[in-house]
Amino acid sequence: MMHRNNNFPKYSLSLVFIFTIGFLYFQMKTTDQVRTEKNEFLLEIPTENQEIEEIIPRYPIPDISENEIDRKNLISLPPLGESDEYLRMEIVNVMITDISQAIAKTILVEKIVATIDNIPRSYMAERMRPIQIKPSSFIVEAQGNLNGFILSEENYERYDYLLNALDSIDINKLADIYLRFYPLLQEAYQDLGYPDAYFNDRLIDVIDHLLATPEVNDPIILHRPNILFEFVHPELESLSSGQKLLIRTGKRHSSRIKQFIKEFRALIS
Repeated sequence: MMHRNNNFPKYSLSLVFIFTIGFLYFQMKTTDQVRTEKNEFLLEIPTENQEIEEIIPRYPIPDISENEIDRKNLISLPPLGESDEYLRMEIVNVMITDISQAIAKTILVEKIVATIDNIPRSYMAERMRPIQIKPSSFIVEAQGNLNGFILSEENYERYDYLLNALDSIDINKLADIYLRFYPLLQEAYQDLGYPDAYFNDRLIDVIDHLLATPEVNDPIILHRPNILFEFVHPELESLSSGQKLLIRTGKRHSSRIKQFIKEFRALIS
């Protein structure tokens, strides 16, 4: 007997498209360190024997001038608060219509950054996802006389059109979008609470995290202790939200996703 349940966490595979729009431009900038002491702002000036400390990215991105793509017809990069329409238009151009229509129309950069940052965590807020697609019902099968359920192979078919869309994306164009919009993504990442960190470092770490997702053969056994289905095996249930998503897409799909992000990573590292 099969059960369909809409309450299983609906982590859309579409976030994969967004986190792969990744890491191709970095322009270093340094700021004076300012501290507050007794309500007075004091500028910390290095002494003769003290060097100014710079935070160096672990995965530096080539300067935009080194990119060979023709940029004569490109508009100037808008401010973060005015960038939604421009970035959305760029993303739409590299995605099939069904997916592009679901791209967020507001605070798009912020949603991309927040979603990527949360992939290795246990939970991703649905309201902050940059692409809102509700997959069909989650499908499980009863284990006969045994307790628990099996993740149905029919469940993997829910992701077929998303994987076909992934295959149609030009990685170079996707990378170029990130290259040009990286300063805004970096700004949003700092606003998220990481003033001394680099978004491209975080993105590569997230990709490596996803590549480390274990491959799980069928049948995948579930149980339902409360409202939501969970993996029976504790080592699977303890994985991050992003890794669980990959497992739920099925071994065939997850292998294709891993190959895509692995190839993309090779372009920029």
